[in-house]
Amino acid sequence: MRIFPHANVVNFQASIREMTAPELERLLKKMMTDEAPMMAGILDTFQEAVYIYGTADSVRVNEERDQVEVIARSEDGKLQSFARPFSRMVISHEMRFDIEVDGQEEDKVVRYPVYYATFEEEEEQSPEVTLFLAPSQKVPTPLECVVEFWEQAGDVGRDVEFTGGGCSIPPHFKEKLNPDRSE
Repeated sequence: MRIFPHANVVNFQASIREMTAPELERLLKKMMTDEAPMMAGILDTFQEAVYIYGTADSVRVNEERDQVEVIARSEDGKLQSFARPFSRMVISHEMRFDIEVDGQEEDKVVRYPVYYATFEEEEEQSPEVTLFLAPSQKVPTPLECVVEFWEQAGDVGRDVEFTGGGCSIPPHFKEKLNPDRSE
């Protein structure tokens, strides 16, 4: 089972943890249920482009089939698919920032979440692209939040690498733990 870094950023407070394909799929599906409707798209920071696929319909993260796929429904009702090899996923991010939203009577603060999954690309134009999922109706300008959050915290966790899988005991652990005290 492949383990990759998952950055969690809440109002500039960051932590990094290990993530697996089944955990990421559960997290994304839960968010799609809790925060629906979700906008799905791609950030290509190297081309300085944002592509919106539409409203997220489903998500699958399947390590055995080496696939991450999001199916979205465009404004005209057509289904579009974004799929990348799971083996090319570099890192995932879960970002939440408190956003002040102008209300009719008073301003209110909304904790706005955006989820990202970044993939290495084979093309020379863009060495990587980032899939994003974000609520489309929680704030007046969701796309601005998607881009700004990424600019603020997209590098979080890139310096972390998880090696190995699961718990393991290094060789000679017992000797290191309980050295002979007779010397």
